[in-house]
Amino acid sequence: MDAVALLPSETVQYNELTGASTLAEVMVAAEEQVARGDIGYLQVLPTGFSPLDDVLNGGLRPGELVILGGPSGVGKTVFALQLARNIALLQRDAAVMYIGYEHDRWHIMMRLLCMESALLGHGDAALTLRRIHTILSDAVGRRGLLAELQTHELYADVVNRLRQYADRLTIIKASGTMTTLDQIRLWARRLASARAPALLVVDYLQKIPFESPGVMHENEVTTYHAQGLKELALSAGIRILAIAAADRDGLQSRRVRLYDMRGSSAIQYEADVGIVINNKYAVVSREHIVYNPIQAESMRNWVVFSVEKNRSGRSGVDMEFRLDASHFCMDPRGDYVRDRLIDDRLTLE
Repeated sequence: MDAVALLPSETVQYNELTGASTLAEVMVAAEEQVARGDIGYLQVLPTGFSPLDDVLNGGLRPGELVILGGPSGVGKTVFALQLARNIALLQRDAAVMYIGYEHDRWHIMMRLLCMESALLGHGDAALTLRRIHTILSDAVGRRGLLAELQTHELYADVVNRLRQYADRLTIIKASGTMTTLDQIRLWARRLASARAPALLVVDYLQKIPFESPGVMHENEVTTYHAQGLKELALSAGIRILAIAAADRDGLQSRRVRLYDMRGSSAIQYEADVGIVINNKYAVVSREHIVYNPIQAESMRNWVVFSVEKNRSGRSGVDMEFRLDASHFCMDPRGDYVRDRLIDDRLTLE
């Protein structure tokens, strides 16, 4: 998606102008907007994960900034990409943009192929990166990868599934030196211009570069970017999900919390929804491991979603989902955690 040039004096406002209106004026404008049918971008977008959508009172709302944190390798990118896929697939009028600082577009496409294969129920025969590379080597010089996959009876439906939402999911390879918050604003402007329900995913927050004539502390840079993303979500009327990395102390904690994110003060204040993912084996109470080691071992394949902040519903809620790391997906049918987790303080609003 090409960047849109802005005049130096042009204000980046997409949803509504800043300023004052009487309640009576707001009521009249709302009536006219609904009568025109111009409410598509106001829709709540379900994430496709249960019971997460129940906790979020239906899903993601325009103007919301969702912060997704957790230790390295726990499945944050897996969830974020699957969420983007769910909305693009299930909401036929939605527009989704995935900005990735760590993976190129080709790799994202291969992750989606593996994900779809697993979600379609291919079991042990589901596509993996290794299997895709084997198929790719057979296709070189003869046909494209997708054309080769469609010659396989088992994988033709995977390609067909991707094509169902391919036009609604934009994948951006971001640069850790060039893709600044200003560039993200330009892309968001294009995303919001269609007046359709829109989701922007940033993977991840602390990778956004910042140009400053002086030296700034990392917390100051994170504050600037968190505030900028929140303002962008509000002004553009879109939903933004940003992945956040844990700080050094947080990575050494048994259970990572929202306050363990780098630049945590700004993240806690600016986020409308704060979700932290931990591996279940790491955060379950030791009694489960001591008294039922077989069951405890299986917990390594599960992740715990802790909704620590939620301006539109319940917070302090723990859910669990099965992680299929080799196929880059999670089972969208989760449950509330019924096992005892290690207990420490929650982040409060």
